[in-house]
Amino acid sequence: MRAENDGAGSGFVVDVQKRLLVTCRHVVADRKKVDVFLPWYRDGELVTDRREYLRNRPALRERGLFVSGTVLKASDELDLALVELESLPPGTKAVTFSTQPPQPGDLLRVIGHRLDLDTAWNMTTGPLRVCGTLTDGYFWRGKKLALGANAIIAQFPIEEGDSGGPVFNAAGEVVGMDCALRRSCPLAAIVISATDIRAFLNKPPDPVKVAEPASIAEALIRATVWVRPTATDVHVAGVLIEKDLVLTCARGLTATDRVGVALPLRDGDRWVSERSAYRDPLALHLRAAWRSGRVLACDSARDLALIRLDSGSDQMKPLPLATNVPNPGDALHAMSHPGGLEFAWVYANGSVRQRGRVAFDVGDKAPAVNALVGQLPAQGGSPGGPLVNARGELVGVLATRESAQQVGYAATTDEIRAFLDTALRDRPARTLAGLIARIEAIPVQQARLLARGLGRRAEQHRVAGRFAEAKRDCDDAVALDVGCGDAHLNRALMFEPDAALAELDVAIEKGPFHRDILVRRAALAVAVKDFRKARGDLDRVLDVYPADTEAREGLARAFLGLGDDMKAAAALGDAVRADSGRLKAVAKLMTEHADALEQKFPDSPGIVSEWFVKALAATEKGTRDPKAKAALAELLKSASAAKDDLMRLKLLRDGAAALK
Repeated sequence: MRAENDGAGSGFVVDVQKRLLVTCRHVVADRKKVDVFLPWYRDGELVTDRREYLRNRPALRERGLFVSGTVLKASDELDLALVELESLPPGTKAVTFSTQPPQPGDLLRVIGHRLDLDTAWNMTTGPLRVCGTLTDGYFWRGKKLALGANAIIAQFPIEEGDSGGPVFNAAGEVVGMDCALRRSCPLAAIVISATDIRAFLNKPPDPVKVAEPASIAEALIRATVWVRPTATDVHVAGVLIEKDLVLTCARGLTATDRVGVALPLRDGDRWVSERSAYRDPLALHLRAAWRSGRVLACDSARDLALIRLDSGSDQMKPLPLATNVPNPGDALHAMSHPGGLEFAWVYANGSVRQRGRVAFDVGDKAPAVNALVGQLPAQGGSPGGPLVNARGELVGVLATRESAQQVGYAATTDEIRAFLDTALRDRPARTLAGLIARIEAIPVQQARLLARGLGRRAEQHRVAGRFAEAKRDCDDAVALDVGCGDAHLNRALMFEPDAALAELDVAIEKGPFHRDILVRRAALAVAVKDFRKARGDLDRVLDVYPADTEAREGLARAFLGLGDDMKAAAALGDAVRADSGRLKAVAKLMTEHADALEQKFPDSPGIVSEWFVKALAATEKGTRDPKAKAALAELLKSASAAKDDLMRLKLLRDGAAALK
């Protein structure tokens, strides 16, 4: 396909009788007429030299192999164009569209004419990486194309000139059309699906056959999680090696910390790949796709970390650890959450380039470890995903080490086994290093256990009013374990606000994640009007426990202190979404703020009623109780019809007071 002075690309015939061809909208540009070359066979062999076609145009036109086409219609939404050709040579065939949805891991091939090659009709092969809705689209001449299209992401090294090429499955059926390349993500070609092409052509869909899942890609999805999905700096994956154990990279994690972990969502017969579905931890929690976990161990030298989840999932299936380290040339399969794409749980494949000693940690003195060097699309900003061999056995975890294009690193299975032997200290040691780690950990473990016992006894003393005894136990506990959260929390509960804040500052700096300490410090911070500190503490809690209603309501108070009524209202709505039984408490909080606003603006009932409307609307949106939702909707409707602000405010106040 050639739109002179505008662009060039590929296309494919969809109707021989009507002489119809499909290509990309951006290939035809704004032209009404385009030139089309058809395959030229000379002495039974396909001519592939691009220059031969360009300098033999008159002769090819006489033979019907260089024809004009009229653009009948085009779609920016799908980046598709329909072209009617003036003629087609005898023997031309139309493509057959697949009725079976392709799956991650399926081998695909595309025919195209990338402009940086001297040849045309080039075949490019690669696996399907992920399917989903293209929420970001892509730019062409200042406009967004394919926004909201059903897309396939393929592992194709394509370039300009390949656009419009048909993408075939192993059966020779078209599953989509090659359209663009996401350059911010290695080997991520955007393919508009056959479903959208058929809709564009007004062809009724054929009955869809249920696809057999590609076994390795399916196993990878069922074993891969997303660690700290709310983080914005990296997109860390992890892999289940046991029902409640996640192996991942060490980046951004510290031992004893707590993290939130997202599991893959499933809607009907498909895995949900769109990142937008994973941006709301509370929604994931409500769909049983969220777990909190404790980091058991981190090893920066091997770039490995181990997380124990609070509970497992029946839909997830751990991967077995391979017995042998793969050799150069052996196949690799991977799953990660790469940057530059609006999708997560993205498949890739490649092979082992080499095995060797590689330093993963930073610094000139970083130790080298046994590592695999892989040939596959990998990014340092999306580490932690599993690498498996052709049998689906785990051979490594993608490291955070930045690398050249098509290079990924991972510690080998012998390094993983050595790490696990030192990390899982509740099991018999298998190596000398594991035995030494257990022996060295005994004094620390005993001190922590004793400190925890003293901290709990201090709580009993404090509740009973025996403050001297409570203080003594707290002092002894902190002497044994400076990070003993129970001791610091009990101290804080016996101190005045300023001293209590200072005590909790030490506890958070010196100790592990402690939900009660963070919530208590946030409450004290609100009391002294340090609302940003309160927000930070509560965000940290909610990143691990998104259904924590006390933290949600505390966050609403912090936002109110910061003057952000909309976010405060949203936090109240989320508290009710997490637990419908919190409706009365939420109504009390919104009424308290209304009282404060009324004192501040006694002559402006509209300001107070505006707050009520925001808070009640967010609560109505959040609640999952049908009766409460109906009552809130009726209250808001009545308030909107009130004759003035005073009447509206009275209706809203009375309605909030009646909520249960």
